[in-house]
Amino acid sequence: MKKKQRLSNFTLLQFVRTKSKVISMITLFAFLNLSIGCSYYKSKPLPTNSDNFAKQYNSINKKERYVIIHYGNDIRHLNNITINEDKKEITATLLPVNPSHSLYPLEKNRKSRSYNRSKSSGKTLEIHFYTNEITNNTTTSEVVIPFSNITKIEVYEPDTAKAILSVLGFTVATLAVIAIIIVATKSSCPFVYIKNGDVFAFTGELYPGAILPNLERSDYIPLPNFAAQNDEYELKITNELLEIQRTDLAQLVVLNHPEDIDVLLDQNGKPHTISKKESPKQILIDNYSTEIEPSLKKDDISFLFNAGKNGDNEPNNLTLAFDNSTNSKQAKLVLSAKNSLWLDLVYGRFNEQFGSYFNQFQKDQHKVPAEKNIQWRDDQGIPLSVYVKSNNEWILVEKINPVGPMAFRDLIIPINLEKINTKKIEIKLECGFMFWEVDYAAIDFSKDVPMEPQYINPFSAIDESGKNVTNLLDKEDKNYLIQPNIGDEVVIKYHVNPAKNGEKQTVFLKNRGYYEYIRDYKGIPNFAKLKTFKEKGALSKYSKEEYARFMKPGNLTEIVLNNE
Repeated sequence: MKKKQRLSNFTLLQFVRTKSKVISMITLFAFLNLSIGCSYYKSKPLPTNSDNFAKQYNSINKKERYVIIHYGNDIRHLNNITINEDKKEITATLLPVNPSHSLYPLEKNRKSRSYNRSKSSGKTLEIHFYTNEITNNTTTSEVVIPFSNITKIEVYEPDTAKAILSVLGFTVATLAVIAIIIVATKSSCPFVYIKNGDVFAFTGELYPGAILPNLERSDYIPLPNFAAQNDEYELKITNELLEIQRTDLAQLVVLNHPEDIDVLLDQNGKPHTISKKESPKQILIDNYSTEIEPSLKKDDISFLFNAGKNGDNEPNNLTLAFDNSTNSKQAKLVLSAKNSLWLDLVYGRFNEQFGSYFNQFQKDQHKVPAEKNIQWRDDQGIPLSVYVKSNNEWILVEKINPVGPMAFRDLIIPINLEKINTKKIEIKLECGFMFWEVDYAAIDFSKDVPMEPQYINPFSAIDESGKNVTNLLDKEDKNYLIQPNIGDEVVIKYHVNPAKNGEKQTVFLKNRGYYEYIRDYKGIPNFAKLKTFKEKGALSKYSKEEYARFMKPGNLTEIVLNNE
């Protein structure tokens, strides 16, 4: 029997915050020089010498990025930026800000600001650093900005004047500053944006993990804060990666309900109402009690499944204890969760083991029964498994499909408590090492309010060439909208009757499809290594090993940015 480890409230929160920074640093580094796919990477050789690194990969000096520094009441354009990795600082020259670059911050009640691309020297992205202090270099005309002095970073997309990234309290003393800038221009697949006012806002990813035709599935993504204009909802689906995306269905699911309740769809598309959420009374990390009052709030401080106390091939877990004082026989677990960028990195490095055989392997996978691929996925801990304890045994409730790494998704999991006669309800979340992040957890014991969803087909879907493709998205018929190129997009419109007075309208996108990624790996396949991944939990073990190597001094750049 394992000895319990007691952690104070401060220690636990410090643990989560510290680990969050470390993982953020690692995963953001992974984006510096990688061709990014939905779940896969291809890396190129990169010199580890700090000087060469700064010269060759100083991406924020690219012409499509315009960098502005805010300090005190003053603002300036940062020009000729260089990075000193050893000193953990940025040096640059200061220039007046071009009047065409003034997207920050928007005036009250303004959703966008006009932008004249022709007068901006082709710059298409604004990066804003906020600092309390800058230092003049005594020997040059440059200014010096330590990473630790940067209090906030914002990235604005000029076409919409929307901040697509905002990071507060940024103090990591590494090149993660530059990595954040680069990751802000990257994406995962396929992306969906909802139109509110004049702005298309990124919302999430469609059918994540459906990387083969036989893994095609329906997916229900919440579209929070989606506002109709003249009783019409408008969104767009884009391909921003080296992959071929095939979408069979893009249908709105609309629910009108009382304003004092919330609604979520489960993985099967069934609606559940949320009336009274209760926080967990206790948490256990990998079976070690914290004996504190835990707080899993929506605060961007995620639980990362990285404690690493279990065996190498064992999954990591988080146990939540709730008080069922009313002896309810039903419950609904509410989560805000997403896949980690670390999982993307690890899975990409696993794929690289195939070398030049990779594309043939992918073709062969088309012939493999879906059940076999799903079983391998489950054995490796890629889904987020939800268990409930009954008579001292853990009973599987549900395996949550991947939701992608680029945005948290609100999830609801109904749980039958008929056979549980205790007032303490224990629920366990389990996955491979650092495969998921959970930002929020609560339970609702209230009964569902009956409601009938409306399924709304699009009345208009226009692709990037102006072609009407509505007939490809209005039903499940394997007649796909195919988006094979980066930059492909389709703008879709729906007509929806407004909610009645006293009600609010919640909207989801029912989507179905699959995607295939384009990769050109080189080298001889490492079949000996690949055979080890047939073992249950091998990917989780590999993830833990890669993380351990990552944390060794001097290995950071070599492991993430170089091919093995």
